[in-house]
Amino acid sequence: MTTFTIRKLDLVSRVTVHIFIVELVSAAFLAASSPTGFLSGFTSTLVMIAVLQALLALAARRRPPAASLHEWDGVAWLLLVASGCHLLAG
Repeated sequence: MTTFTIRKLDLVSRVTVHIFIVELVSAAFLAASSPTGFLSGFTSTLVMIAVLQALLALAARRRPPAASLHEWDGVAWLLLVASGCHLLAG
């Protein structure tokens, strides 16, 4: 089995992964002070970040590279994590 490291990815993919991690950490910090509870705040913050990222990607009007991870992958990951948190929150 091969080991996965971020260093093996191309530059665009590495930036996408790092931005995703920063978005997760930022959402967690914002959710920690949420009056509705952590999971609910985390979920709504992730959805808002995903919507903002999708709008920015649409406004850029550029074609994402086929062989790299890109902003649309980041949007999909954010929504996947948000839906998982929503299921946990009940």
